[in-house]
Amino acid sequence: MDSDSNQSGSSLIEPPVPEDDKNWWETLEGHRFAGEVLQLQIRRKIMKFIGHEIKTEEEIKREFGLTNIVAEMHLALLEKAVMIERFDEGYRSTSIGIAYLKNFEEFEPKTA
Repeated sequence: MDSDSNQSGSSLIEPPVPEDDKNWWETLEGHRFAGEVLQLQIRRKIMKFIGHEIKTEEEIKREFGLTNIVAEMHLALLEKAVMIERFDEGYRSTSIGIAYLKNFEEFEPKTA
């Protein structure tokens, strides 16, 4: 695998703009990234579970039956997309994350 394809493969984990831009999510690329992160139902469920409370990684893993690596991946993506924030005690959904989640679910197709 060449270095170009390797770099593009890491874009799922890395924000689409430089780390030092605190408001990267306000850009078109940021919105796209946030939408991609929320496409998986498990991530939306994790955000709902966390809500405005602080939940530990252990509580999240136990609630959803996740392994360490899978939990770390989902939490890292949610954090990079500014959907959740990390505290010493655990994770909490951000106001940005709650707003994205609400809007995402409003446009989600409803099944009968």
